[in-house]
Amino acid sequence: MRTYLVSAVAFLTALGITDQSVFGLIVSGSHSAITMTWKNNENTYVMDRNVRHYDITDPLQALQFVSVLPQLVRHGKKLHDFFQEKVLKQLEYKPWSKLAQRQHSAEDTRLAADQQTERKQIAVHELTL
Repeated sequence: MRTYLVSAVAFLTALGITDQSVFGLIVSGSHSAITMTWKNNENTYVMDRNVRHYDITDPLQALQFVSVLPQLVRHGKKLHDFFQEKVLKQLEYKPWSKLAQRQHSAEDTRLAADQQTERKQIAVHELTL
């Protein structure tokens, strides 16, 4: 789990998003724990020790665990909005679907054909002079 969290923080850092937490869920049977990773300056911090462990077979602990999840959802939405504002506005959208690739290839072929036709016309014009 640690590797995934550090990788996610490194990805966000590459996009210019720092000082944002990334959460992970470790589950083993009915036992679970929520971990957190963040990057501050050049240091990456992983908080996976001394975290709250939950045994969801116990109704009280299951309720406590479930009460944490909406907070994580709110954090995820905030991070998503932050990402939309900071990163996506700076990036140029490039479609990657097969249809878009075919259309782009057809445009390139058409452009190359037009350039070749133009070169032939210039050559013919130069020969007539």
